[in-house]
Amino acid sequence: MDIVNNLFDFIEKYSQENPMKLRLKRFENLNFNLSFAIDQIESRQKIKSKLPLWNQNKKLLFPSVLSAEQASSEITAQYKQCIIGSKYKSICDLTGGLGIDSYYFADSAETVTYIERYPLYCDVAKYNFNVLQKNNIRVICSDSLKFVFECNVKFDAFYIDPARRNSENKRLYDLRDCEPDIIELQSILLKKAPVILLKASPMIDISRAIQDLKFVKEVHVISVKNECKELFFIINNHFSEDEISINCVNLSPVQQPENYIFTLENEKNLPLLQSVTSIQSYLYEPNSSILKAGAFKSVAISFSISKIHKNSHLYTSNKLITDFPGRIFTVKEVIPFSGKVLKKLSMQYPSANITVRNFPITTEELRKKSKIKDGGNVYIFATTLYPDKKIFIICEKIINA
Repeated sequence: MDIVNNLFDFIEKYSQENPMKLRLKRFENLNFNLSFAIDQIESRQKIKSKLPLWNQNKKLLFPSVLSAEQASSEITAQYKQCIIGSKYKSICDLTGGLGIDSYYFADSAETVTYIERYPLYCDVAKYNFNVLQKNNIRVICSDSLKFVFECNVKFDAFYIDPARRNSENKRLYDLRDCEPDIIELQSILLKKAPVILLKASPMIDISRAIQDLKFVKEVHVISVKNECKELFFIINNHFSEDEISINCVNLSPVQQPENYIFTLENEKNLPLLQSVTSIQSYLYEPNSSILKAGAFKSVAISFSISKIHKNSHLYTSNKLITDFPGRIFTVKEVIPFSGKVLKKLSMQYPSANITVRNFPITTEELRKKSKIKDGGNVYIFATTLYPDKKIFIICEKIINA
């Protein structure tokens, strides 16, 4: 017990220190593994904002720094748990990792089976679930493929988060390249559970993934603070693929989530929208989930707003739409783009938040050439207005519209 207490005392004492410097420092008479202790410090520093509740519990451990980096955030894990609710009594998590998703699934499922091939991860998961008093999670140390092929038990749902990095630590963006290969494994999984819950990279192509997968019922495009974090596919072998629901959500720790639902089929069948030739009183920028999902025509129809150009993905209206799922701005002025204007822009707006949409110059180049400092209350959109007019839209953000 002294070893455990000494370990936690060490972690607490050096919690704010640079882990790299700690690894170079010499410590005498330690009765625990120093490398493991420093891993705990580094892991906690990495998960401070991503897993705030776990970070507050000083008795929890992390099997590796990588497990902390790759874990779902608390806010996305809670969202997934809310989606599925109590629909599935038994869930098998085939890619256990740190165990965040298993932990939250256990709030509503009667039993959760956590599968992980690394013994250390399993030992730490057992310990953590015990500390967290999650007695309905069973930990099994096994390769997920081996477990699936040998298991005779049927589950209500499988959860899987395929590894998105290869042996050289390079990112993978195709479902077929990830491990395990869900495309190949899917038919086997659906014989042992009617539902597959799949977490995937936000970089993959949604339409292609739907084509590759079978029986996709829902796709959830999950953003946190307007940064797209993950895609979540609900696959049900009893579902007809005629109307696949695409759920775009933007989560925030301090605000109500933004939700928008559409179907790819409806988006495809909508007529091409006529773009406006002038910017109106308000400007709308859809959140990152809507942009990722490609609901460009659907969102315009839903909120009666006009696109400024087919490729700009910005919208405008004279009426304020307060429940629009994204950022809303009051338009102050519209300035035609020219090199001369660019050089003088900083005199009027010495600091501003610059966003580029469908424009020939990058944000970095624009900032460098204009010498406008980053920040302040002014927002400048460098974009293209129908038919092909390059403009600067000067705005102020409407807070909590």
